[in-house]
Amino acid sequence: MDETRSESVPCDWNQSERMLARTFESWRAEFRSILEDHRREIQARLEKIEREIEKKSDKENVDLLVRNIQDDLRRHADDIKNLQAGINEKMGVETMWKVVGLVLTVGGAVGGVVGFLVHVLTGK
Repeated sequence: MDETRSESVPCDWNQSERMLARTFESWRAEFRSILEDHRREIQARLEKIEREIEKKSDKENVDLLVRNIQDDLRRHADDIKNLQAGINEKMGVETMWKVVGLVLTVGGAVGGVVGFLVHVLTGK
């Protein structure tokens, strides 16, 4: 009987070791699965946060760009107004000088014709 017991004990010990190994292996697989699920959840949360930050950053960047473009448009509109005012003023002055030149030219021509006629009529 002692032999039976001694033979059965190592057999039970081997079976116990295998059972413990399988149990630890299943626990390790379960823990790994749980940790992997947590890692995925954390990764998903981080990606969501990054997207929200990018949206906010994009919105702020777009707002800044829109403000800069609007400022540029205002400056360009002011420059165009100044150019138009300058052109109107210059054209007014130029037109005035052209009219003066034309009047002087026509006046000179008329004066010349009148002088010629006076000279012809007076006979001198």
